Amino acid sequence: MCDKAAMIAKLNWENHSDASVEEFRWPAPPYLEFVLEKDRSGWADCLLSFRNGRHLTGQLRSFQADAALLTFQADGAAEAVSHPFSALLKLQLLQPVRMSQRTPPVSATETVRPVERYSFRIQLVNGEKFLGVTLGYVSALCGLFLYFPEDNDEVIRCFVPAQAAQTCNIDAPFGQVLIDQNAVSPEAVGVALNLQALMRTQRLGQYLTANQFVSQEQLSAALELKRDRPKQKLGEALIELGFITSSELDLALGGDARERTMPIGQILQRKMGIVDEQAINGAMANRLGIPTVDLKAKIALDILAKIPAAIAHRRRAMPLCEAEGALVVAIENPMDNAVLEELRLITRMKILPVTASAQDISASLTSHYGPAPIGATATPVMADRRKRSRLAPPAAESAQRTEAGVQELISRLAAESDNQDIAEQQAVSSNSALVGLVNRIILDAVQQKASDIHIEANLGPKTTRVRFRKDGSLVNYLELPSQFRNAVVSRIKIMSQLDITERRKPQDGKIDFSRFGPAPVELRVATVPTTGGLEDVVMRVLAAAKPVPIDDLGLEQGALNTIKRLISKPHGLFLVCGPTGSGKTTTLHSLLAFLNTLERKIWTAEDPIEITQAGLRQVQVNAKIGWTFAAAMRSFMRADPDVIMVGEMRDAETAKIGIEASLTGHLVLSTLHTNSAPESIVRLLDLGMDPFNFADALLGVLAQRLARRLCPECKLKYTPTPVELEELAAQYCNETAIDARKQVKTWNARYFGDNGKITLFRAHGCEHCDRTGYQGRIGLCELLVADAAIKRLLQSKSQVPDVKSAAIAAGMRSLRQDGIEKVLQGI
Repeated sequence: MCDKAAMIAKLNWENHSDASVEEFRWPAPPYLEFVLEKDRSGWADCLLSFRNGRHLTGQLRSFQADAALLTFQADGAAEAVSHPFSALLKLQLLQPVRMSQRTPPVSATETVRPVERYSFRIQLVNGEKFLGVTLGYVSALCGLFLYFPEDNDEVIRCFVPAQAAQTCNIDAPFGQVLIDQNAVSPEAVGVALNLQALMRTQRLGQYLTANQFVSQEQLSAALELKRDRPKQKLGEALIELGFITSSELDLALGGDARERTMPIGQILQRKMGIVDEQAINGAMANRLGIPTVDLKAKIALDILAKIPAAIAHRRRAMPLCEAEGALVVAIENPMDNAVLEELRLITRMKILPVTASAQDISASLTSHYGPAPIGATATPVMADRRKRSRLAPPAAESAQRTEAGVQELISRLAAESDNQDIAEQQAVSSNSALVGLVNRIILDAVQQKASDIHIEANLGPKTTRVRFRKDGSLVNYLELPSQFRNAVVSRIKIMSQLDITERRKPQDGKIDFSRFGPAPVELRVATVPTTGGLEDVVMRVLAAAKPVPIDDLGLEQGALNTIKRLISKPHGLFLVCGPTGSGKTTTLHSLLAFLNTLERKIWTAEDPIEITQAGLRQVQVNAKIGWTFAAAMRSFMRADPDVIMVGEMRDAETAKIGIEASLTGHLVLSTLHTNSAPESIVRLLDLGMDPFNFADALLGVLAQRLARRLCPECKLKYTPTPVELEELAAQYCNETAIDARKQVKTWNARYFGDNGKITLFRAHGCEHCDRTGYQGRIGLCELLVADAAIKRLLQSKSQVPDVKSAAIAAGMRSLRQDGIEKVLQGI
């Protein structure tokens, strides 16, 4: 949380892959347990604090740790809404629950540890300081669980997401933990610390174990408690261990403050030569309470069988024993979350890491597993990009976790397949690494707000490339080893109920991902056969979104007012046009949200239903059974509609029925796949529409595109030259009667900055935008109003140039002009 290396143990949620509210069990802190089992699960009254300063009370409906998502229904709200952890500061359950003390999981003396109250200090990302007292705590990769003591052995539960905390302090030295557990006397700890200061090479846990002050069982119990404790600073840990003095740390920090580019550990090691890398790694392990162990003991065969030999060698992980359902594993770097998570996935057990010397781990691996085999690897292509900055923003941290999660699943898949081509039987299994990998790809696409997923197989040993379309552009996501390509495609076919044996013909299908994972997402799937008997897969992500308020569409104010006036009429036809992926469905639902009142009956026919709204009667068409747009509209005409929305006018029949409906007292909204508003009119005429009926029915046409928005965090100001402004004005005034010089004067009067000149912006690139210079998209629009002049042109079946000229003369701002205006606005 304060540092993801400090959260080396992820909570062992039961059936977390399904993430339903009944299966979620709230964790209990060490040495405490819930008096009533029902208090661990079920809906709960809570208070949510958001990063934007909002505070809402309501009910917690579900908590999905792996997906970093919770579902919450605010008081007075009609339905529950999902919120990512990244949007929250903290979650507090309002109902106190009783907890009782339990015995430690492993203890040589079987004594009961007294429950302590710990003070905590958390610096939240919004600058707020969160202070208090907690009756134990649980630290996980998703965040920190706290327990505020109340009267009558009751506690109030609180959760702080990992992304919400900048720093965190809950202090208690490792030696004190052992004393608290009655595992060692205070005198023994004092002797160990004195000797350790002289040796400067031995960790406290190592010394206590080697000198039999504490048994391995007692050390494991101390480790389990200490692993949940947030870290102290590296310099403090090195002083505590006796590797450096306070003056040496002050000298190193002084240099670091000047340079601002090198971590404190590197300064101590490379610049000053005071400590070596082994000492720093030891200090980092010690500050997490992770002891060094001796690997000379015999290890049971059933323990060795829990980690395959290939994974053990590749990850240099030596399983040692079990402790209360957890597997104790020796690794060189116990702060490596990728290793720990991979081991957890492979063993399906909680992992308690300990550390040992590299020589001891190598010798033990060879002794127990034999020589190391050659393992498979796969590298997400975003890895190099993440190394560019030491301090990444929340989006980059999320991508780092994504990279680790995918790598772990691929490693597990390679282990299951023994580095051979994956058998397609794994695609059918519900518990294989292949299933987890495909689910992870989809979840990451949803989390990164990708619109499409492209899986592109290549011949021979070449990797299979996975790309996401984000903000309209394709970006590399992952390179999969070649032996996985057929199985991944087969798994997607099974999820979308396609024929996995058919590889010669293209197939289309859909995936309801809520059946397979925690995200309420539908995907439209298309498979395309390519060379060599391979197949590509493209999946359109149709997230269950909410309508955007019409005022937030980015429309120019005059156009916005005109649209509101047009769609407020009781009857007529209003069209939204543009190419695939231009946001037509989003705009239609924004218009419907504006019209959605108790006085109106609104029917929609969609394929598929991408956005849901309470109050609408939404129907999904299915051409395979004859339930087409035209059939749905005929049905709507008999169902007393006020407003009808048709997802797309694909054919003459649908267009004809839409025009008839608009002429018989209904407001009809629909879309067309055309490039401009004037082209939409001519397209419908070409479909054979009666020009007089069409002219009478048409209210207006809104054409739109989505353009990339400059990243607000890093965009750079500059003053354009007169030549640049003249070129912009020439493009703006093209095909119009506007004088370019006058237009420049208009801009100078409207957009001049503090220096009296127009200021423009250009893309730069930072961690917030993944160094692309762009973040999100903005709509570009042109609105054609069907006034008397346009209607006369329709009746005479005029061509596109004539319609366009008349519309511009009437005041229509073209797509190009709208885009230039947004450039001048710095968007």
